[in-house]
Formats: sequence, structure tokens, C-alpha cells
Amino acid sequence: MNITKFHHSCLLVEDQGKVVLIDPGNYTEQEQALNISKLNQLDYLLITHEHMDHFSLPLVKHLVKKFPDVKIITTKSIVDQLAKENIAASTEGDGNIKVEVVPHEKVWAAPMCENIMVTVFGKLAHPGDSHTFTTSADILALPIAAPWGSTTDAVMLAEKLHPKVIIPIHDYMLKDNSRRMMYQWIKGYLGSKGIDLKDIESGQEVEIM
Repeated sequence: MNITKFHHSCLLVEDQGKVVLIDPGNYTEQEQALNISKLNQLDYLLITHEHMDHFSLPLVKHLVKKFPDVKIITTKSIVDQLAKENIAASTEGDGNIKVEVVPHEKVWAAPMCENIMVTVFGKLAHPGDSHTFTTSADILALPIAAPWGSTTDAVMLAEKLHPKVIIPIHDYMLKDNSRRMMYQWIKGYLGSKGIDLKDIESGQEVEIM
């Protein structure tokens, strides 16, 4: 499985002859991190919830324009929003994509929204904005820094679930130097527990398993 990160929580996954994009949000868009013209294939577009850092409607429109047959799997709220744009989407997974509703963590006075965890080819789990889930996969995309959760909570969750590999996500708000320093610290700690954290930069591809 090849995984490329495009800022924050956006991951491009290539495996079994399929290409999957997860959570292309406004940070990915504003940084022009994802060059759609260089994408030659897109089979699935997965969106965990409707917050703008995970779901950019303009970016989704551009993707659908180039890949009109892409299968979009997301929440009911986003399915309804996309329907107004004449874009088909579903809340149902299939043999390649597993969908599980998990709570979006609370942000003081902000209203809650539906959030899903998607598992790709049984190998990579991406929980959106949640630390409240009890299952993982061999590769876990782990939210690291957020208004709704602490980095310590994230690391303790990783230790408890014990995936083989961690891809850190939800980290756009961290300055690059502090992010890299933190990831080296976390990498050392989790490494001592037999968990490999991949401290990848935006645009960097890693091959796992």
C-alpha cells in the first residue's frame, strides 16, 4: 500500500490497483497541495465529516469533473449537500471500504456532526475527528493535534490499540519545526512499544506492507 499525505487529514491511498482519496479539505485546497492534473486515476473519494478542514466542496467538484465515475462514500449530511450539486454519493461501504460511525469529539459550543471511520482494503483506518473508537487496522491514521483532543490522548490511544503503523494526521495548525520535533518524540516513544510512526511531510509518499 502506498500512502501520500496532502496536508492535515488528506491521504491518497494506492493499493490493489485502486486509488482512494480521503478528506480533501480546505487546507489541502488553499495550499494547492494536491495537483489534480497529475492524478490519472481515482476510484474512491471518502469524506469522514462535513467540517471544512475535511470537506472542500470546490475541490470535490474539481475531482468529480475529472473523474465522473468516482465512488463517493461519506455521511448522510454530505450526501444531501452533494445531491444539491447533482453529485451522487453514498453512506454505504463495499468490499473494499468499511464504514463505521464513530463520535466526532466535542468542541466547546460547536454543534456535533456525524463522523465516520473508513477502513481501506482492511489495512488503513482513518477515523476523521475521533479518538472514541475501539478498533483499528494495521495502519492507523491518527489525529494528533486538535481543539477537541490532546496529543497525549492520541498517543495513549495508539498504545492501547497497537496498530503496526501510525500515519499522523490533523496537524496543520502546528508549526513545521515544532511538529517535526514532536513527531520525533512520539516516534521514539511508540517505537519502544513496537509501533512505527511515519512522520511524513505533505506530498511525501510512503510504501507500507
